Amino acid sequence: MGFSLSARTYYIAVDGDDSNAGTLSDPFATLNKAQSLVLPGDTVYFRGGTYRIQPEQIMTPTSGIWAHVFDMSKSGTSENQRIHYFGYEGERPIFDMSAVKPADRRVIVFYVSGSNLHFKNFEVIGTQVTIVGHTQSECFRNDGGNNNIYENLAMHDGMAIGFYLVRGSNNLVLNCDAYNNWDYISDGGRGGNVDGFGGHPTNTTSTGNVFRGCRAWWNSDDGFDLISAYAAYTIENCWAFYNGYKPGTFETAGDGTGIKAGGYGMGENADAPTTIPMHVVRNNIAFQNRNQGLYANHHLGGILWENNTGYRNPSNFNMLTRKSREEAVDVNGYGHIIRHNLSYSPRTAGQHIVNVN
Repeated sequence: MGFSLSARTYYIAVDGDDSNAGTLSDPFATLNKAQSLVLPGDTVYFRGGTYRIQPEQIMTPTSGIWAHVFDMSKSGTSENQRIHYFGYEGERPIFDMSAVKPADRRVIVFYVSGSNLHFKNFEVIGTQVTIVGHTQSECFRNDGGNNNIYENLAMHDGMAIGFYLVRGSNNLVLNCDAYNNWDYISDGGRGGNVDGFGGHPTNTTSTGNVFRGCRAWWNSDDGFDLISAYAAYTIENCWAFYNGYKPGTFETAGDGTGIKAGGYGMGENADAPTTIPMHVVRNNIAFQNRNQGLYANHHLGGILWENNTGYRNPSNFNMLTRKSREEAVDVNGYGHIIRHNLSYSPRTAGQHIVNVN
């Protein structure tokens, strides 16, 4: 991989100071400072330790109903001129969001509208929800950024969705973990809005997005969710287990599907694109989720299910499909490509694969 000869490297440390030079021996204290300086090809290293983020560090305190803690709007110019945000080699920095509680705002920790960015090797914990009604917070939101890489990140022990995409193409979420996340503030504390990973492209051009090698467990709603996606998404080599429970227990929380791979809701007229995308779900494992393991979720049309394993879910594979855009009627799944999958020991006897035409 090539880099510009003029590329710079900045360092951030828990004992740094934003009046410093930002070098290894004289680091900054905040990402806010480094973000004001970075250019394509640059690298920002976070040294190990826990960064206890304060409300005054919110870069965009209000954007409609949202508060963007870190507004990542700067872009690299190509895959060889990315901007890199890396945990320092051999160390594991943690961003603790426990003190960030903006009133009447949904929290997005890393709001990513920039392209050709690479985030790697750090954790986000303690992300908050402050709204009592229907809401959600998110650790990462990709909203318009293209060709980004999210690698070896962990989003855990908070109230937020781990990763959420709404716009952008060819983004890779690689070997990331989302776990122990439960919103006990909104919607009566059920936790029904907290998935591990959400892929929800809102336009048909947001193609080529992939969850690969990711793990979702003990999230209070689903492990992976592709509801209302206008473009095809790929989930591969991922694990989903213990979802739909309050973390660390088997007490009922939200829906609890391991991989929820489609659907557009069951209103009178489905809010769906003209051409329904065929998602790719392959080489995944879903086990011991509260609800089904791998689920078509009323999807209008087929999904490619290949080389997946379901174990100890009430039903391991559920192909339930909506009859048509005009008719909100559940029917046995049609149009699916189902090959080389394995089901073992569903919790309901015989429910290896259900609702399939």
